[in-house]
Amino acid sequence: MPALLSLDGVCKTHRRGRHANVVLDRVSFHVGVGEFAAIFGRRGAGKTTLLRIAAGLDAPDAGRVTLDGRDLLATGRRRRLDGLPDGIGWLVRSGPLTRSMPMLDFVAMPLLERVPHREARRRAGAALERATAGALVDARWPELSDAERVLVALARATVRRPALLLADDPTAGLGTREREIVLGLLREATDENEMSALITVPALPDVLRAHRVMSLSGGELMEPTRQRTGDHLVVAADRRESV
Repeated sequence: MPALLSLDGVCKTHRRGRHANVVLDRVSFHVGVGEFAAIFGRRGAGKTTLLRIAAGLDAPDAGRVTLDGRDLLATGRRRRLDGLPDGIGWLVRSGPLTRSMPMLDFVAMPLLERVPHREARRRAGAALERATAGALVDARWPELSDAERVLVALARATVRRPALLLADDPTAGLGTREREIVLGLLREATDENEMSALITVPALPDVLRAHRVMSLSGGELMEPTRQRTGDHLVVAADRRESV
C-alpha cells in the first residue's frame, strides 16, 4: 500500500519555564492510500499535538512530514483560508457563528473559495447524503443532537473530497450506536478508496473499525504486531513503528 501521509523522526517538546514535557519522541509512521488508521492513547498523551503536526498546522521541533511525497511544512505550500494544505480535511465539531444558518450552507462554505455558490450547494447536499445526514439540509445547528452534529461535521470535512481526513476524537460524547455509525462511515469511505483517514481516540472500542491501530504513550508511538483483517482486532505485543 503506497504511503499518502508520512511522519519521519518527529519530535515535539512542550516547555513551561524550566519544565520540559517530551510529547513526541522520534515518532515515525505512515498512512497508506485508502487506509483507515487510528491512534489510541490516554488524554494528555499528545494525540492532538501529533494530529496537528500531521495536518501541517503546527511544526515539529525535529523531523519531517510529507503528504503524497511533498513536504507538508515547506514554505510557500498553498494553504486554504482554514490554514490547511490542499488535500487534507479536518473534522471540527463546532458550528457556524450564525446559528440560523442552514446546514446545507454551512457544509458548502469550504467550497466557496473556488466553486460557484450553486455548485457548492449541490456538492454540500451530496456530502450530507454520504454522511447519512441528507435530512438535515434545512436544520440549524442548535436543533441538532450531538450525533447529528458529528455527521454534519463529517460532511463538511469531506465536501472537498480530500485525500486525507483527520479527526481528533470524533466520537466523543456519543452513544454506542452513534459511534458505530460514524466509524462505519469512515471505514466505508476508505474501503472504497475515496480517501484515507487518521483518527485519534481515548477508548479501545473506537479503534475496532480501523485497518491499523497504533498507541501513543510516553512520547512513543507503538503498533500491535498482529492484526486480524476485517472489523476485529487482535492486540499482541507492542513494538516501535519504523518506516
